[in-house]
Order: sequence, then structure tokens, then C-alpha cells
Amino acid sequence: MISAGQCHIGRHRNKNEDAIFLHDQPYGCLPNLYIVADGMGGHQAGEYASSLAIQCFCEFVREHRDHEITRDNLNAFLHDAILYTNNHVYSKAQNDPNYNGMGTTFLVAVFLEDKIYVAHVGDSRVYLIQGDRIRQLTLDHSFVEEMVRKGEITEKEALHHPNRNIITRAVGTNSTVDVDFYTEDITDETLTLMCSDGLSNMLDEEEILHIVKGNADLEDLSQALVDRANEKGGFDNISVIIIRGREGR
Repeated sequence: MISAGQCHIGRHRNKNEDAIFLHDQPYGCLPNLYIVADGMGGHQAGEYASSLAIQCFCEFVREHRDHEITRDNLNAFLHDAILYTNNHVYSKAQNDPNYNGMGTTFLVAVFLEDKIYVAHVGDSRVYLIQGDRIRQLTLDHSFVEEMVRKGEITEKEALHHPNRNIITRAVGTNSTVDVDFYTEDITDETLTLMCSDGLSNMLDEEEILHIVKGNADLEDLSQALVDRANEKGGFDNISVIIIRGREGR
């Protein structure tokens, strides 16, 4: 696996509540690991929530380093790890008034052989890009996305809806959390983009694809995506992880 990542404060926020983690080599029991977390909460709570969630998730993975991961049990393991993470973030929020009400989106990707495995809570996204095609793999857990699914508004209207930042699921806001899972075949040509809504609210799929075509180097590509989101306003923190390749080739 080869990857590159950026986590930028944007142009209008005074703190960065996003956090990312990327590890191309084996980590604990996993063959690789990529995470995007977009925190929320007053004062420093959002910033703390995203970093704490990644810390707890990685702790769980390291503590289970002897666990044998297979295609059949990977999603179940990711689910257990997110429940562990949710419990710790929620407990901290309940027991420390400085962090009351904090939470975070949580997006995890792991590559095993010729597949990508994704666990997802919130509105951070995974896009799969190959040639001239880009496809959003995840579905947002958001108020606006639910309106789109019900046919109440169009996808174009959703892009500018005043409530587009309201999410319906997060890690740490409740004692339990529902997690969505996605498994997809990939090839050596597949480019995977993980991002927070600071990118996806600024750039549509056509613009993302145009930038991908103009940047073969992953570091340059991640920087170009962040730069373009900032050029278009940079109203939120911007997180990007770009991944190419397949594990165990």
C-alpha cells in the first residue's frame, strides 16, 4: 500500500477538530490501517474527541495483535474496535464537564488482499476512483442525506442546504453506536480517497476527478485537493487520505 494524507485547519476555523491516521504496513493485527475522524463539541471538545477516538481505536488494535484477521472476521473486529472506542469517548464525555456532548465521525479503511473493508459512522466519506470514474462508496449519516433518500430534496439541493452539517450518528455521543460496513473489490489501478466534509462540501465529484487526473504523485494530489478546498472558501477543517495499491500482492 502507498498513501499520503493532509489534515488542514482551513481558512475560517481557529482550531482543527479533524484527525487522521495512516499506516501502510501491518499495525497490531491489521495488515494496514487508515482513519479519518471529524470531531464536534464546544471549546476544545471536538478536537479532543477525534484524537481520543483514534487513540482508543489504535490501542484496541495493538492489544489484539495476536488476533488472526481473515475476510470472514475483519468487519466483526472493526465493529468491536469501534464499540470499544465509543465506550471510552462517551465515558469521558459523561465524566468530564469540559467534554460533555463531544463526539466525532469515524471512518476506517483496511485493505486485505483484493478488497477494501470500510467501517463508517457520520459524514466523512470514501470515494473509489478508477480511470474516468469516481464513485462515493459510503452514505452520509446526516439530516440532509436522509432528506435526499426520502426524495424530499435533490442531491444538488443538498450541496447548499443550511443543515448539511448536521449528522445523525457519531462516535461518543451515545452509549451505543450503529456502524455501517462496506466491502468492495479493488485493483492496482484503484485510487481510494477518504475525506472529511471539509473537502466533500467544497468539491463535487467532477472537480475531485479533475484534480486526480492532474496529479500522479499522491503527496501532490493530497495537497492539491486541500489547496482547492481552501481556494473555494475553506470554511471547515479539511482532511484527506489518498491510498493506492492492494495488500499482499
